Amino acid sequence: MNIKYIIFLFTLSFNVEAASSIKESLVEQGKYYAGGVFGKHDYSTNANITLKSFSIMNTEVTYAFYQHIYQWAKIHQYVFNEGCNGASDEDCLLPGEGGNQHPVTNVDWLDTVVFSNALSEYSGLKPVYYLENNEPIHINSTDAVIHINPLANGYRLPTLNEWQVAARGGKQALSAGSYGAPFAGSYNNKDVAWFPEYTSKHFGTNKVGSLKPNALGLYDMSGNVSEWVYTSEDVMGVKMYYFCGGSYLFKTSNLASCDTHSAGFSMPDIGFRLVRSVFDEKT
Repeated sequence: MNIKYIIFLFTLSFNVEAASSIKESLVEQGKYYAGGVFGKHDYSTNANITLKSFSIMNTEVTYAFYQHIYQWAKIHQYVFNEGCNGASDEDCLLPGEGGNQHPVTNVDWLDTVVFSNALSEYSGLKPVYYLENNEPIHINSTDAVIHINPLANGYRLPTLNEWQVAARGGKQALSAGSYGAPFAGSYNNKDVAWFPEYTSKHFGTNKVGSLKPNALGLYDMSGNVSEWVYTSEDVMGVKMYYFCGGSYLFKTSNLASCDTHSAGFSMPDIGFRLVRSVFDEKT
């Protein structure tokens, strides 16, 4: 057998295995409520948005996973920032601390777009983000005009509505009666969120998945690090992208509390998680 073909089969098998090891939960298509109302209400009959099915990573992207894809991406002509292994105060943790299982931080919005395409290609999926010449985006550049292929099955950032519905817990939370919880799966932020405790000796990120998940099995949608989403708003001619969930530096009052910044902005308490659109066989 041709040695190049053997290498190809090995690489394909390795990539498929790596992709299948990413733990995700399905958010079922349907009508949902998204907005600033929380508490005990009938959210099923007061839906204001409609979403198509998508899968979402159960945890924030860890430094270990980010570095694994980053090292592969570098030799496949991708260019984006290498990120940090979480944070202590506002400084990067040393590589290796916490088993590299802290969320990756100090990544800007554009980094997440390029990373998404790299992970998609690595996983044998079709990249979502393209340039005007129909070439997938490979380089973090503030000059890039980003286009989306709505039929691509690759990884991407969630929209603001997708993020909030997933954080609330989707249909599982509607059935369980926890959809109105102001934090991701709980009325008590300490059950699910690493928010700042100014009397604590530890002031920084924690390993992902260390607290309780919400009804969808998603961890750290509240606290630890805020998470970039794709949705933006125009502020004085500048596109400002949302990041949501609060962090070890900033406690939010509920899941609808988000902030915005420009695409090239990074912080020690902002990370991300990705989603994939789910298509039926006819798509």
